Amino acid sequence: MTCAGCEENVNHEVNKLTGIIKTNVSYDNGNAIIEFDRTQTDIQEIEKAITKTGYSVTDKKEIK
Repeated sequence: MTCAGCEENVNHEVNKLTGIIKTNVSYDNGNAIIEFDRTQTDIQEIEKAITKTGYSVTDKKEIK
């Protein structure tokens, strides 16, 4: 991400999805932590939302 506006764009696009519980998109850290309900959305849909903003997902970690 190149600016705080980019952070907000990613956050906004991901939060359009049904099933998003919490997002923490960080321009400073260059990452996004997303909590979601697997019965309503999935990682692929979240990746599509992020890609729409012009960014790509380079690393995925599942936290249980």
